Amino acid sequence: MKTSASRSLLLATLMLLSACGGSSTPSTPASPPVGVTPNLFLKGTITAKTVGQMVVNGVTVSTPATVKIEGVEKPESDLSQGMEVRVKVHADASGRHGEGLEVEFEDAVKGKVEAKDASTLSVGGQTVRIDDSTHFEDDTARLASVSPGERVRVSGVPDDRGGLRATRIDKVAGTSDDFEVKGIVSGLTASGFTLKTSPDAGAADTYTVNLLGGATLPAGLADGNLVEVRSLKPVQAGKVIEASAIVIEDGLPGQAGSETEVEGIVTSGTSASFVLAGTTVTTSASTSWTGGLPGDLLPGAKVEAEGTLDASGVLAAHKVCFKASSLLQGAVGALSVDASGFGTFTVNGVTVRSDALTEQRDAAASLAAGDLVEVHGAPGRDGASLVATRLQRTNDDRPVIRGLVSAKDAAAGTLTVLGKTIDVGSVETGGLHAHSDASGTSGSSMPAADFFAAVTPGQTVVKARGKDAAAFVDPVLTAKEVELEGDR
Repeated sequence: MKTSASRSLLLATLMLLSACGGSSTPSTPASPPVGVTPNLFLKGTITAKTVGQMVVNGVTVSTPATVKIEGVEKPESDLSQGMEVRVKVHADASGRHGEGLEVEFEDAVKGKVEAKDASTLSVGGQTVRIDDSTHFEDDTARLASVSPGERVRVSGVPDDRGGLRATRIDKVAGTSDDFEVKGIVSGLTASGFTLKTSPDAGAADTYTVNLLGGATLPAGLADGNLVEVRSLKPVQAGKVIEASAIVIEDGLPGQAGSETEVEGIVTSGTSASFVLAGTTVTTSASTSWTGGLPGDLLPGAKVEAEGTLDASGVLAAHKVCFKASSLLQGAVGALSVDASGFGTFTVNGVTVRSDALTEQRDAAASLAAGDLVEVHGAPGRDGASLVATRLQRTNDDRPVIRGLVSAKDAAAGTLTVLGKTIDVGSVETGGLHAHSDASGTSGSSMPAADFFAAVTPGQTVVKARGKDAAAFVDPVLTAKEVELEGDR
């Protein structure tokens, strides 16, 4: 049996786990002293926005009166949910609130929509993929609000398929054919260069940039620079851009030696070293992992990395947080499959949707009601459904729900995850566990009081297992074990 002192130490350790993100709702940050310098750099998506405040990578930031949008000073009201921004912050001691000292937004591509299907747009030969988290000017009609021939501005990050994962799409007035795209310079010559859409892009994911459009090479341009290339013409056959202007951009997500947080899609690499939103991230034995394990770090994973940036722009991560960290295991119910082979079904009472971005190790079209499956994914925009990133069969009939806790009731002994009630009161002695380590080994057992004290709704991820299929009676999972998986 643990002593009171050891329980207090365990609880203190849990509460000190640094968070990949925090509250999804802006709140009042501490006011910094006048003339301060930034101590935190963020590169990520605006997930919440109110007047004078926004949330980026889970950090609540009060925004300055003016911000830079495409290099031009604009009022902060021009910022919108879904924009991919870089922010210099003076953060408080928690690292979750701060004063935004500088905010910059740059689109990833701007031009005319050439083609469209159920989940992608083509803009200047660039494949723009849409997922459930993508925001639009018209967030009701969403992709249906955009048509071929219209001009759009796309905010997003490189994905592992050589395109862009859109975080926001806005329409742009006009009918001109001019085109803008950002990328990395490679094979520089006096007459042009190859533009890679990400540092690790393959040959098929590049443009040939020449100066026939009237541009000159900016002073100091070198291989490896991030640039914006502009053209007055549409992209030519073979993905050739006749550049009218070339501008060198700042490709670093932060300042060398400072705490930096980067969010995006892993485009290549392994858990030891990978490329994330154009930034190389390295990990070590001391790196903590939340919402997944090092073995889950594969191209296509959506993660946030926190660490220190070195002089060469490499981020040494002390924490990696999986953003699509929800998991369901159980029997398929209420199954329907559309003509494209994408399925909608339930697992443990939670509605699951597969789409073009789902890794279907077992296709939805091959499933039948009652089949046992394991589904990884991210909560849908309603907070109670799951958008699948990976779908596969399993032989394990124990129901599992893992996700962000949205509510807790210590007196009743319950948690709410993905809209479902987790009955923690029935867990046997030793069934409540602290955060697992990087190998997946569960942490030490905890008393119920300490467990509930360590759970913060909106921040804490838990994984709950039932004994068998009978343990789930919608909407309640009677848990046998519940494990803290850290804070987001």
